[in-house]
Amino acid sequence: MFCAHKIELNTDEPSTLLIPRERLADYSQAHRILEQAEAKAQALILEAHAQCEKILESASDEFWERANTQLYRWDSERQAMLDHLEQAATSVINAAILSILDETVPAQRLTALLNKLLTAQLPTVQAELVCNPQDREPVEQWLSLHCGVPWTLRVEDRLTAQSLLLETEDGGFHINWTDALDNLVVTPPQAKTK
Repeated sequence: MFCAHKIELNTDEPSTLLIPRERLADYSQAHRILEQAEAKAQALILEAHAQCEKILESASDEFWERANTQLYRWDSERQAMLDHLEQAATSVINAAILSILDETVPAQRLTALLNKLLTAQLPTVQAELVCNPQDREPVEQWLSLHCGVPWTLRVEDRLTAQSLLLETEDGGFHINWTDALDNLVVTPPQAKTK
C-alpha cells in the first residue's frame, strides 16, 4: 500500500533559519563602520591624552616659573630685611659703646691707651713716652704702677690731649683716644641693592 504523502514547499516565505544575503552584507558593512569608529575613537583618545600631557607640562612650567619668581622676591625681601636689621643692630651697638666710652673719665682713657701701647710693645723696649701736659699726672701714676716698663716720660705741648707717642730707636708709635674709638666702633655695612 502506498501511502501518499504530500510535501509542500512554501516558496513565498523563506525559512527563518536562513539569513538573507542583504542582511549579511548590511552586517559586514556595519562591522566595518564600527571598526573604523573604534579606530577613530582610539586615535581621538590618544590625541586627547597627548594634548592633556602638553597642557599639564605647560601648566607645570608656568607654575614653577611663577613660583620661582615669587620665591626669589621673598628671598630678596628677606635679605633686605636682614641687611636692614644688621645695620640697625650695628648702629644701636655702636651708639651704646660710644655712650659708655664717652662717660669714661680722661684718666681711664689714658690708662686704656697706655695698656694698648704696652701690649703692642711685646717685648717691651727702652723708649720715651710723650704726652700732653694735661695728661701728665695720670700717665705718671700709670708708670709708677708699672715699674717694669722701661719708658721715660716727656711732656710736649705739640701733642693733643689724650694722645700718646712712644718713641723708640726704630721709630714712633702714636695712639690717641679718638682714633682708638674709630677703630673700635664697627662701621655698619651698606645695604645691598638688588
